[in-house]
Amino acid sequence: MPKSSRGFTLVELLITVSIIAILSAIGLIVYSAVIKQGRDSKRQSDLRSIQSALEQYYSDQFYYPSSITINSPLNFGGKTYLNNIPGDPLGNPQYSYIASPSGCNNTSVKCNYYCLYAKLENTSSPAPSGCTYPGGYNFAVSPP
Repeated sequence: MPKSSRGFTLVELLITVSIIAILSAIGLIVYSAVIKQGRDSKRQSDLRSIQSALEQYYSDQFYYPSSITINSPLNFGGKTYLNNIPGDPLGNPQYSYIASPSGCNNTSVKCNYYCLYAKLENTSSPAPSGCTYPGGYNFAVSPP
């Protein structure tokens, strides 16, 4: 009586499972890279939005704010320049704003320059700026 083969051999199953595992691992790595790139794009977009609001502020006041608070509005004299200053998508570290010259307070010393920092997950493409990077940050924007 001839032997009928109705199923898969153990070797065929192991090969199939191995191929699926390899494809899943590759997919997970690619997905992780895309997610990081998306967060970095959001960080860059956030800093450009804040930069735009700061430039509008400067055009009205002739100086930059001495400080800003993440997740708060940027306003002055009843005018809102940005409804909510965004924060980092992961929250660690938050964006950092440093007004210059050091110790400016817009009463005795006007703030005429700033650096706005973020920490990108992809460190291969820092943007050139006139800023020195404090620890942990690798992307900055300053007045155009």
